[in-house]
Amino acid sequence: MSKQDMRAYFESRRGELVKLVSDLIAAKTVNPPGDEWRAAEVIERYLKPLGITSTRHEKAKGRTNLVARIGSGSPKLVIVGHIDTVPAGDGWDTDPFKAVEIDGKLYGRGTMDDKGQTAGMLLAVRYLKEHENDLSGELVLVAAADEERGSTFGMDYLLKEGIVTGDHAIIPDASSNLKKVFIAEKAALFVQITSHGKQAHGSTPEKGVNAVRNLIEVLRRVEHMTFDVTDHELLTPPTYNLGQIHGGVAPNVVPGKCTANLDIRYLPGDSAEVILKRINEICRAVESDIPGARFEVEITMADTPIEVEENDPLVGAIIEETRSALGFAPELGGMSGSTVAKHCMQHGITAVNFAPGDAHAAHVANEYVAIDSLIDFAYVLARIVLRLLK
Repeated sequence: MSKQDMRAYFESRRGELVKLVSDLIAAKTVNPPGDEWRAAEVIERYLKPLGITSTRHEKAKGRTNLVARIGSGSPKLVIVGHIDTVPAGDGWDTDPFKAVEIDGKLYGRGTMDDKGQTAGMLLAVRYLKEHENDLSGELVLVAAADEERGSTFGMDYLLKEGIVTGDHAIIPDASSNLKKVFIAEKAALFVQITSHGKQAHGSTPEKGVNAVRNLIEVLRRVEHMTFDVTDHELLTPPTYNLGQIHGGVAPNVVPGKCTANLDIRYLPGDSAEVILKRINEICRAVESDIPGARFEVEITMADTPIEVEENDPLVGAIIEETRSALGFAPELGGMSGSTVAKHCMQHGITAVNFAPGDAHAAHVANEYVAIDSLIDFAYVLARIVLRLLK
């Protein structure tokens, strides 16, 4: 099939793509609780008439991951979309769980993150199934659960159990209208600091130890904490965010306990161990400076930074096939956020993010995706797979 005929194949299935996205949006999978089985059923109904078998995998009832395979042997390429969504929230002009087409865009919760992208990859897989004899390796398609809440019931489970393995992975989650290939991600380190004081009557604060005030001093010093690595070609500098603070029971009571939750994003080459050591050193210093102050430090979530070599064959295939198909070459990019690419990298699968859609449309009211962007994605993705599994 010529490139023109291949492009026409995807254009001719525009209505099919819109219906698939609409069915996925209607399958409500807000996480929590997830209920990804609803979207999994939609995908099963789509794949079965195409002769593509799929298997369900659940760490907990209803938290369904769907895995489908075409081709066989090596190399093995994994494509991972996720089928859970964040809550709809307020401010919608339409029903968030009923896809609406307006001026070439589909509106609804999950249209851009990540059900639209998942539908695009399903359309690509339809084409690839029809040309399965052209594949000399295996394509593994994953519709994953629980991406929005850390992937405990999704890719983390699938990889740890050995259900999904591979050489390369494409994650259509970090959107850039196909203009970027994201090859680097910062690490996320969530730290909880608990300040212990001594409760007393608010009229006699000298008889107590103010846990809130003491924690404020720790946080003031943490905010000026240094990092070992502060520069990266593709990533912004490391960041620190005070996301939550809870303390005290009433205005007229000296607080005996206070907790703060921090979100620290650091760069490749730095270390969670070193950062945690510095936070502990700050706490010990404040304990020395303020009589009665006492602190506990706990990591509540930690992942690692990732970075793929610029000359990796996966990166090259995406850039070259996009240039050939769409007339522009994606730039290399980095992200402050985290995707399941990290889970893949931790299990030896080279993974990058490459996706259609506008990045600013995710997690907001009136979420949308341009249908043409999904068509472009399906077309380019099919070409990338054929190149890598030739």
